[in-house]
Amino acid sequence: MVITFDKLVEEKGTGEKSAVRALQAWIYLIAKASNRQIVTYKELCDLMGYSDARPLRWILGCIMYYCEQNNLPPLTVIVVNEKGVPGPGFTSVNWEEYHQAREEVFSYPWYKIVPPTIDELREAREIGQTGDEQ
Repeated sequence: MVITFDKLVEEKGTGEKSAVRALQAWIYLIAKASNRQIVTYKELCDLMGYSDARPLRWILGCIMYYCEQNNLPPLTVIVVNEKGVPGPGFTSVNWEEYHQAREEVFSYPWYKIVPPTIDELREAREIGQTGDEQ
């Protein structure tokens, strides 16, 4: 039986849904990064069936924190708004380092590493948010 991301999200409880969507976004983002392409918030909303970008904060947070905690290039740096830059929730690098970070993401061998699990993405966000509050 094939399981879709939509079905898996329906089955998850509060706090776990964004981690499921983060895995979905991870797959999409590494494909785009491998092709040296940026991604808009609208693209991700369309992919996941969201009418606006508000849920992306939690989804992209899972990925951002996972990359930070595992010394990976900041994959979410390639997700941009209509002005072509990441939104204010992206805190992995300073604006001065944005172009360099994007190039690191584009040149990283994403398909050589095993993708994070849903639990790892959720845990990364929980740990990252705890660190933000301190």
